Amino acid sequence: MTLNILSEGFVPLLLAASAFFVGILAGLFFAYSVSVVLALKTFSASAYTIVMQSINNAILNVAFGVVFIGSIAVPTVSASVVLLQGDWTSQYGPLVLLGTAIYLTGTIAVTMNIHLPMNESIATWSPASPPDDWTTVRTRWARWNHVRAIAAVISFVIYLSAIVSTLS
Repeated sequence: MTLNILSEGFVPLLLAASAFFVGILAGLFFAYSVSVVLALKTFSASAYTIVMQSINNAILNVAFGVVFIGSIAVPTVSASVVLLQGDWTSQYGPLVLLGTAIYLTGTIAVTMNIHLPMNESIATWSPASPPDDWTTVRTRWARWNHVRAIAAVISFVIYLSAIVSTLS
C-alpha cells in the first residue's frame, strides 16, 4: 500500500526543482574547480590568503544562502516523498534516492565537514605572515572542491535521469 502524498503530475516538478538547485551548485563548484582553483595555484601565500578571505566573505550572501539551503531541502523533500509514497521500486525512485545520497554526502557533508573548518582557519590567517603549511591547505581545499563538484554533477545528472523516467 502506498501513501499518495502528491499528485503524479507534481512529482516531475519536485524533481525539476531538485535538479535546479543541485545544478546551480554543481555549476558553481565545477566552475570554481576549472578556473579559480587554477588561478589560486599561481598566487603567493599572501595573495592566496587575501583572495580566499575575500571569496569566503563574498559568498556569504542571500542568493547563495537560498540556493545552498534549497539544494539541501528540496532534494531531501524529494527523497522523503519517494520513501513515504513507497516509490523506491518505481523507475524514478531509486534514482532520486541515489542522487540525494550522493549530493548530501559528496557535496554538503564535504562542505560542512571539510571546507567550512578550513575556511574558518583561513579567515584567521594574516596576509603578512600566512602559516608555513598554507600550500598544504590550498591543495587539500582544491582536492575536496573537486570531490564536491564531481558529486554535485553526478547528482544533477541522476536527477535529470529521474525526471526523464517520470515522463515515459
